[in-house]
Amino acid sequence: MREIKPTPERLAKGDVTEVYVEEQKGQPPQRRFRSSGALYALRRAGTITDAHVAAAELWARDYETGVLGARDPEAGRKGGVADPHTIMLARAAAVSRCEYVRKALGTTGETLLRRMMLDGMSVQAIAEAGSTHKLRVSGAIELVLEQLVEVLDGMPGGLWQKHY
Repeated sequence: MREIKPTPERLAKGDVTEVYVEEQKGQPPQRRFRSSGALYALRRAGTITDAHVAAAELWARDYETGVLGARDPEAGRKGGVADPHTIMLARAAAVSRCEYVRKALGTTGETLLRRMMLDGMSVQAIAEAGSTHKLRVSGAIELVLEQLVEVLDGMPGGLWQKHY
């Protein structure tokens, strides 16, 4: 599959990040780019804070690592190649944190996060997909992100050990 790279102008916006996803078992992870224009647009507008952005990015990283099977971006920064045991522990911890968040926010909250953070949908696109007004979506995103910050702040320490 051919890699599609964002334009330099798009990269300059600061809402694109690089992830590695194992698309097929036994094949090396493939580099993919992800964007969340909705998240950063709401931050620029002052609707949400840096804490909301950080919480959404942590959730997205855990979802990509644990649920989608992406390579943990922190693994390569820790001074070498992570061993398979460490990779599996990180993935299991990410899955546990995602499950904890899903139980707290419900499937509607998780769907909203997924559309915004993983699918890169804009507020307008999310509104159109749900047949609603973009102001309602904007308010829902703000509420879900506020709840996400609270959920992550109250998460038991055992879920964060050895990974963050």
